[in-house]
Amino acid sequence: MKKKVSKKNKLTDNKKLVLLFVGIAVFFAIVAVVVFVATRPTNKSYENCAVGDVDGSGQINSGDSVLIQQYLSGSKELFDSQIKNGDVNLDGKLNELDIEIIQKYATGQINKLPYTGNIKGQEPIKQNSATQKTDETESSVYVENSWVNEDGSHSYQLKITIKNLEDSKLRNWQTEIALSETPEISNSWDCECEISDGKLKIEGEAISAEGSMSCGVIVKANKDMKILTVKTDN
Repeated sequence: MKKKVSKKNKLTDNKKLVLLFVGIAVFFAIVAVVVFVATRPTNKSYENCAVGDVDGSGQINSGDSVLIQQYLSGSKELFDSQIKNGDVNLDGKLNELDIEIIQKYATGQINKLPYTGNIKGQEPIKQNSATQKTDETESSVYVENSWVNEDGSHSYQLKITIKNLEDSKLRNWQTEIALSETPEISNSWDCECEISDGKLKIEGEAISAEGSMSCGVIVKANKDMKILTVKTDN
């Protein structure tokens, strides 16, 4: 003899099933919101990007110039940090000239940013810099860009270039940069760096005979930090 299931029990079971699905849907909706909030870019997301890196990709290419163009046309909003990174000629403005400079940099017509020379190829002005030349190496460092952070500290983007003047590979080299303030390293690329005894020490891969390497470091320090000396040992 079959046992009858009451309509009331069926309705109760269906209600429980609906509530289960609703609960699962609500859970995943909350997770999605949390992930979105946690990963959403903010002004701070772009503070430590290199000058010219408007989209925060770690590279400077046509994508950065496209973002500036969209901003100028009013179809895209940019954070203050992005606007500052896009001002590649340091004139305090974000305009078509910045787009042209970034495009020339991306295609190799300009080899350094920021670019404060004329667009026809004049060498950029190097302020706050130091150089050293020995029989083995030629070293240079200068401030490419600087800005004020929200906490009142100042960030400085340094460009370091080491040339190997010998006809054999340069191995186990280390460059030491003395600064007027002891900084905190925020970011670096194409080299290993640390603060030791108040100085910035840089190491990188071996440099080929009569070749060169360049790298970048962003440090945070007090206002008016000056580069004092640069020295490379091997």
